[in-house]
Amino acid sequence: MVKLNIVGIGPGSVDYVTPIVRKLVLESQIVIGAQRSLNLFNSNKDFQGETHTLTAKNLNELLRYAVESTRKGKSVTLLSTGDPGFSGLLRSVLNTNLIDASEINIVAGVSVVQACAAKLCLSWDEACLFTFHQGNINDAKKTELIACLKMGRNVILLPDVKAFSPKEIATYLVESGFSLNMLVFICENLTLSDERVTKSNLEGVLATEFGALCVMVIKAKYEDAA
Repeated sequence: MVKLNIVGIGPGSVDYVTPIVRKLVLESQIVIGAQRSLNLFNSNKDFQGETHTLTAKNLNELLRYAVESTRKGKSVTLLSTGDPGFSGLLRSVLNTNLIDASEINIVAGVSVVQACAAKLCLSWDEACLFTFHQGNINDAKKTELIACLKMGRNVILLPDVKAFSPKEIATYLVESGFSLNMLVFICENLTLSDERVTKSNLEGVLATEFGALCVMVIKAKYEDAA
């Protein structure tokens, strides 16, 4: 049975695209991904078949096309930023209810969370992970965020700059009783040429704007951001 490939293309830099992903892309009859994902490949060398640019407007249409093409026996690869399973395309594909997990081949990629932990030399096996991307925001998740910090667990999260930005997260934490001096790191554009890491505290985050491609780390175990 031909399976739909969903592959992780890393946090942004071409250096993080793995050989197995390049091989699958080269062998695919159809490749679908956001423009910045497609840009990580050489159009004359890596693409032999169709390519389609994925956008918010055509997401459902192209995912349906991907599933239907796979069932017709065509090799189809979806490019997912970072790792497909963490704030990636896997959730979107499964939510269509058009395809079962048994019909999908996942190729893991380096997530921006991994890149962030590496940049900060942070052991993250006990950290709480959150994503607020794609409108994935609700009171239960916010309550869980507070609970993790109160238990003394570090938090690594993906903000949504339009719906729950770092500034709004900082506001929520302060209003929930956390110190303005709580240590925070904001990592922007990880692995790219304009990568930036900001060490701050909740008070500093309240006064600063950050880009869309950012990861927020809240160090619950170290309250003082001197």
